[in-house]
Amino acid sequence: MNQDPAHAPSTDIDHCVHEVRNALAAIASASEVLARIEPPHELAREAGMVVQRQAHQLSCRIGELIAHAQRAGPSHRVLAVSDDAHLLATLGGMLAAQGCRVDFAASSEEGLRALLPREHEAAVIDVRTSKGKGLGLGHRARSAGFEGRMVAVWSAHLPDRQQHGEGVAGFDAVLTRAFESAALRATLAQA
Repeated sequence: MNQDPAHAPSTDIDHCVHEVRNALAAIASASEVLARIEPPHELAREAGMVVQRQAHQLSCRIGELIAHAQRAGPSHRVLAVSDDAHLLATLGGMLAAQGCRVDFAASSEEGLRALLPREHEAAVIDVRTSKGKGLGLGHRARSAGFEGRMVAVWSAHLPDRQQHGEGVAGFDAVLTRAFESAALRATLAQA
């Protein structure tokens, strides 16, 4: 089934903005025509005025949304690695709520394959993944050239020096398994 080019999704924000503005201009023009129908049919004139007001409000709101999107910039791509479905779902929800694009891997081998193209800015890795092989993923990913931020999710409390990456091969930081969304955000934001 062929998709109508006018309804095809845009991959470029500038093109999308252009198309939205064209559509709004067409709506505004049609509303002006409705408002000027001779002899004036009251219902058509009122409908035209309502459409014109709504098109103007929509145009203003779309302008605001575009400004917000352009200020926000592109979202970060983060890989979440765990064989624990509950933890993956939790990480996915927290990261998505922070505006990240999230990819998932259910094993350390799958995680390494996902990190090798170096398309992710960060990775959050459950070190218990693949019966504890998730811990070695940090070292293997660094050896393979991954330069993004890596955060280990550990099941128990670690000494402060280990929580900041010292002694945990390849990882920039460590979170205990009972972390909050704010702690995840802060850990990923640290340089």
